[in-house]
Amino acid sequence: CVHWVQAVGWCNNIAWNVGPLTARQYQLAIERYEWNKLQSFKSIVPMVHLSWNLARNIKVSDPKLFELIKNCLLRTIRQCALILEFVKSKGVEVRFHGRGKNEASHYCGQCEIEVFNVLFIREQEKRHVVHCMDCARKQAPGLEGFVCLEEYRMFV
Repeated sequence: CVHWVQAVGWCNNIAWNVGPLTARQYQLAIERYEWNKLQSFKSIVPMVHLSWNLARNIKVSDPKLFELIKNCLLRTIRQCALILEFVKSKGVEVRFHGRGKNEASHYCGQCEIEVFNVLFIREQEKRHVVHCMDCARKQAPGLEGFVCLEEYRMFV
């Protein structure tokens, strides 16, 4: 079973929202995650980070579940590579930032989708706000005024 709880501040949480880690449950979770993105609704479970953590921390013996997780990982690698290629084509420097061991997942400050690996940061009201690439480009098509941070090194 997988149970995911994340808090940014003080939290008192009692929940029994666990389910078996099966291919069907994972597929339903990914489908809901994608639907939420289309509806501009924030997913409370950051499925990309969860998928990477599953791949890193458990042995998956179900071939169907293995393929579903693998496909999610491949899609995120491709997406990150395309974003980095675009950023470099705009002449924007990508800085390695790294990621803390228990650091919370990042969500776009505008549309609230999960932002994985490549973060676009802009200062707003003396706070550094994370943006997804789409929202960053809406504000500045050439990414002027944004700092681009990479959490995991993809290319050396």
